[in-house]
Amino acid sequence: MPITLFVRSADPTGATESPALTFDGMQRIVIGRGQSCDLRLPDPSVSHRHATVQAKGSEFALIDEGSTNGTFVGGVRLAPRTSRVLRSGDRIRVGRVWLEARIDQTPPTRDMANATRDLALALVSQAMARIGESVTCTVHVVEGDQDLGATLTLDEEARAYVVGRAEECDMPLADSSASREHVQIVRRGGAVLVRDLGSKNPAQLGDAPLDGTRDTVWRPAVMLRVGRTVLALEEPVAQALAELEDAPDEALPAEGAPEPPPSLTDASAPPSRGDLSVKAASGARAAPIAEVAASVAPARRKRGTSWSVTDLLVMLAALSVLGLSIAGLVWLLRG
Repeated sequence: MPITLFVRSADPTGATESPALTFDGMQRIVIGRGQSCDLRLPDPSVSHRHATVQAKGSEFALIDEGSTNGTFVGGVRLAPRTSRVLRSGDRIRVGRVWLEARIDQTPPTRDMANATRDLALALVSQAMARIGESVTCTVHVVEGDQDLGATLTLDEEARAYVVGRAEECDMPLADSSASREHVQIVRRGGAVLVRDLGSKNPAQLGDAPLDGTRDTVWRPAVMLRVGRTVLALEEPVAQALAELEDAPDEALPAEGAPEPPPSLTDASAPPSRGDLSVKAASGARAAPIAEVAASVAPARRKRGTSWSVTDLLVMLAALSVLGLSIAGLVWLLRG
């Protein structure tokens, strides 16, 4: 039976549909912040390997994997390394992030590896956008006699941006060794793709020449050489995701549901990029993916002044023991 895990606290405004992944129920599902997890939750309160979901016959069991901040079903915390049966509709809290499990006949998500990464990138992108951080990919000329510092912004999804010597190119180069239309760059989903356009001097991605018959994924750590010009890719969201995955766990208060940080509740003074540290820019403090909704968080038990039946019975038992003790003491003294 397939199981769907919804990220219910990714968008505290409720303006967008909750992101989700549907698993076929045949394999163990690892929930955490690490790159190898099946459901990647880029919030610092989530441990790198936080919890797992395993099929047991016709049921699913949730297990805390020794996480820093614990795993909760509703308001009940799971003991580490012990399992609890999941029911359809159960609300799960890992760190400060709320999930919902739904067990039904929903078709499993296709291309799970890419879908997992895209979901994590989307969560970071939403969080960065809420604090005014730029999430747009850009291409910069880092080596070039006349074009040094030139920038191309990849604003439009699926648009083919052309780099070359022609004036009509999206990034025109003064480099005489570049072809008129040398390479094209496309942003599609969570990836940036490049392809050589049949140039006289094939472009190189790292040390390898680009293939003119297919798109090649361009990662920020690799430089693209067009003639004598070197281009660098900046992906703010991917960089933030990588930094966040490498960060240590953020320990939450021991009791009660975590409060949303000031950066998510005080819209009057959003932080500027210059004020954000690397940790904050990655979402570790200024842009966590989750803000716990009051309607979802487990209610904290309030102390009252009234006496329950159990309290009265305990009090009567204590008084009885006290009375017998006093009677025994009196008997000993008289003897």
